[in-house]
Amino acid sequence: MTSIEAIDSVDALQAIIDVLATPVFVKDQKHRWVFVNKSFCEFMGHSEDELIGESDFDFLPEEQAKVFWEKDDLVFSTGEENENEEKITDRFGELRTIVTRKRLVHVEGTPFLVAVITDITGFREAEEHSRYLAFHDTLSGLGNRALLSERITAALRGSRRGRCSLLIIDLDRFKQVNDAYGHAAGDELIRAFAKRLSALVRSGDTVARLGGDEFAVLLPGVRTSGALDSLCRRILDAARSSFTVAGVTVNVDASIGVVSEPARKTSRSELLRKADVALYSAKTAGRGCYRVYNEAMDEGRSIRLMMERDLREAIEKRTGLEIYYQPLYARDAIAGVEALVRWHHLKLGLLTPARFIPIAEETGLIIPLGDWVLEKACDALTHWSGIELAVNISALQLRDPDLSGRTLRTLRKFNLTPTRLELEITETAILNADEVTQANLTRLRKAGVKIALDDFGTGYSSLSHLQKLQVDSVKIDQSFVSHLGQTSDSAPIIQAVVHIGRMLGLKVTAEGVETDSQRQFLLDTGCAHMQGHLLSPPLPEDKIGPLLAEKGSADSQDAA
Repeated sequence: MTSIEAIDSVDALQAIIDVLATPVFVKDQKHRWVFVNKSFCEFMGHSEDELIGESDFDFLPEEQAKVFWEKDDLVFSTGEENENEEKITDRFGELRTIVTRKRLVHVEGTPFLVAVITDITGFREAEEHSRYLAFHDTLSGLGNRALLSERITAALRGSRRGRCSLLIIDLDRFKQVNDAYGHAAGDELIRAFAKRLSALVRSGDTVARLGGDEFAVLLPGVRTSGALDSLCRRILDAARSSFTVAGVTVNVDASIGVVSEPARKTSRSELLRKADVALYSAKTAGRGCYRVYNEAMDEGRSIRLMMERDLREAIEKRTGLEIYYQPLYARDAIAGVEALVRWHHLKLGLLTPARFIPIAEETGLIIPLGDWVLEKACDALTHWSGIELAVNISALQLRDPDLSGRTLRTLRKFNLTPTRLELEITETAILNADEVTQANLTRLRKAGVKIALDDFGTGYSSLSHLQKLQVDSVKIDQSFVSHLGQTSDSAPIIQAVVHIGRMLGLKVTAEGVETDSQRQFLLDTGCAHMQGHLLSPPLPEDKIGPLLAEKGSADSQDAA
């Protein structure tokens, strides 16, 4: 008996396809199952004897059965193979998303439909989660800036005969709470205020968190000035009422900027700009108040121009700018430092990058500023042996044709090996890379400079991209770390990134480690590289030096 003859029987064929983990079935022209494998029986939750001779209508909801019936008819009538994404209720009553690949075969002249099922429920849920992350703030659960922008555009298009109102709200004294009780308390305060704010608006309104302690409320349609005044007062009252965070009672205030204009006479950018101007007016007037935009407030433009002028002068004269360094730990040793620029403005005080980097990017000042940061940090690095330096690079800098050349010349100037430098770049900057960006990245990596994928997990990040991107390390966004133990998806995502990173030979660093339990989870998961306030906040150069001397480097500890 030949090998082919050995399997020329139904029993032998049944034994072969039962090995497959993929559900397989065969139907006749009456849509009855005539052949199924074990995986299909398990998927349906019924035995082979129960399924054979029956149809979809005997086991599935009528609407689902109709869909399968129509797709099967298409294969029988055309003879063409097809692939369909469909919904099916599994044996546990859960709705699953499957892909069925169907083909017509003839056995001794009789047509049969052969189908293979792939369960893609997890994949679709992951996609939905990515879409959610793209338009929502993971800390508060509110919409984010991207969602707000989309809703403003829709509101302006749909309310051409009415008005569109926007409130931007900033919590006063939030920084003091954060500094006094830690970031966990600050996060708790953000969530509590977000819940109060959401309770004050109508179902058709949009509440968003723009970042930090800044929120927005979009009110489409007609709102009287009295209704706006009433809402603003209630928001201020909600902010003033005591909050209990980290086991203590804290009190804050809020400042609100309001703009309300005919939809036909404004644009999204103008609405946002005017609300910002009104917010600035409210903050300069003192805590706990709101201001409605008027044209006299447009001197806010002069403030923006002032910041641009002063930033240009600060870069040219090397005054007011300072670099803070946040340690990057490998277990208990410091493996590197991340350079973070700060600006001591004469009028506005100490400014974090969020306040002035957007201006630098809009004006092109980010290129000379980035050069200064790299040179200053490399100079400091010459005094610290055994550690690496991480520097953030924007998409605009990557599009500068001479970026790689200047970077390598700076390293040579300070006699530093390129392998001690890591450039942190967003996934969007790499995925949207033009020829200049790609050339810069290729030259830098060829020279030994490392490339890190920053804030992984936000926006449209996906695990599948890790295989495609030419990077040396991945930084898990702090939002996933901060939600460990609070949401069900943070831990699996971190575990997946660490696992895939290890398989691809990538270093994985967790950002925003604030608690011992977070650190222990990361260590147990196999993520030994991390940074966060639990380990050390960003420190000026005169304070990071002693810490490096005290903690030692990962290289020196390995050598010991």
